[in-house]
Amino acid sequence: MDEKYWDNVASDYDGQIFSVLANDRRRAIVSGISRFADPDAVACDFGCGVGKFLPGLAENFQHVHAVDISPRLLTQARRKCRPFDNISYYKKDLSRPGIKLPKVDFALCVNVAIMPSLGKCRTIFRNIARHLRAGGYCLLVVPSLESALYADFRLVQWNEKVGSSRRQIRDELQPRDSDLPIRQGIVEIDNVGTKHYLKEELLVLFAQLGLEVVSTDKVEYCWETEFEKPPKWMGRPYPWDWLVTLRKAKS
Repeated sequence: MDEKYWDNVASDYDGQIFSVLANDRRRAIVSGISRFADPDAVACDFGCGVGKFLPGLAENFQHVHAVDISPRLLTQARRKCRPFDNISYYKKDLSRPGIKLPKVDFALCVNVAIMPSLGKCRTIFRNIARHLRAGGYCLLVVPSLESALYADFRLVQWNEKVGSSRRQIRDELQPRDSDLPIRQGIVEIDNVGTKHYLKEELLVLFAQLGLEVVSTDKVEYCWETEFEKPPKWMGRPYPWDWLVTLRKAKS
């Protein structure tokens, strides 16, 4: 993870970073947080950014730990959460092995393990697993590779309907993946290589980390999040991220 990059992003966070909270059509993440709410439990937002999910966590748990690599993002999170006195803030690089944080009963991690380095993504997952108490739960949101490919399919449909040639369609799709290893789930978004995950990949990955996949659901978004001025006929199924509920086995 790049501290300097995220510090620079902090000056225009809402303009540069997609808001999962604002675009979650079914409020699936908020519902998930409510499902695990416990006034006697401790929660952590692993990669909290400017703190969009922190108020909801603070209202539902006894104490909340907010972790991010960027001091500037943490400063904004503190400012946003001034009304709450049950939040602690930690500057940590989640992609570094061996970081130390308090143990928690509930973890939230929303689109943090998305860098092209598969090793760093796995380290993030290991860090979450290490700091989750036995029997604890984690809500994890990650980009869906199935959804990225499905969006390309819809883009082809759209081009065919307006009479684009095969060459025009090919040129429309080409920039999306460029030379990135799509077979490893790396998809280009706004010129940045971003890790996407297959559902089955997640099942295998977390089994290796000793975390049970309790469920895999979808965080659905409108088509406007994928395309500029999409046609009205482009409806369900909508694009999505994976929402994975994980449980750490009891000792």
